[in-house]
Amino acid sequence: MNNTLLASINKKAINEFRKDLLQMLRIGKEIDRYYAGSHSDLNTYMKKFISLIDAFNKKYKNIKMKLVKRTSEIDLKIILNEKSVRDCFENAASKIIGLQSLGVSKFGTATVSDPEAFSKEAEKTKNKLYITYYSPQTGTTNVFLQYDKKEKKVLLVYSLEEIENEPSPEFQLTAYYALNQPYNKKINLHDEGATLGFSSWQTHIEKAAYFRKFDPHMTE
Repeated sequence: MNNTLLASINKKAINEFRKDLLQMLRIGKEIDRYYAGSHSDLNTYMKKFISLIDAFNKKYKNIKMKLVKRTSEIDLKIILNEKSVRDCFENAASKIIGLQSLGVSKFGTATVSDPEAFSKEAEKTKNKLYITYYSPQTGTTNVFLQYDKKEKKVLLVYSLEEIENEPSPEFQLTAYYALNQPYNKKINLHDEGATLGFSSWQTHIEKAAYFRKFDPHMTE
């Protein structure tokens, strides 16, 4: 993968992280579905998932997952270890190939084709940043970064469809922060996470399709 940001990171480590990340996202989505459906065994799964999140945060210390309960949903937040949105852009997001434009209040305010305007807009960065990229692999994609006042770090507001796609800027950012510092290879998240089977599936076909999507190594 032609990628300046992840160029110095071992491909095997990226593959392991992606496997861990997809597993966490799969479980998070199922927990949210259980929460919306008020399943009786929700609390059992919640306790196991919170324990798994703690293990993830111990394994990858430069990134943090956080479970947030809302009225109608459960949200799995991803927090990057940077003190400011501007630092996150300068240290990582600006190094992803295909950077097209950015804005402090909306997407597309200043483009890279106008270096002066782009530089001025980047200098205005405070609590939010809207970034647009383009690549032949992913097309046009957007990334939204926001300062999390409670954590005093940077929140990556991601979409499942984008972040699960390895060439996407969202995945690249997440992988960079997870792996730019040594991680604990002894913690096996994937096997532990696989034990959180969910009993309520709409159809057998839905279950098979779901696992194929979230486990790149699964075969029929």
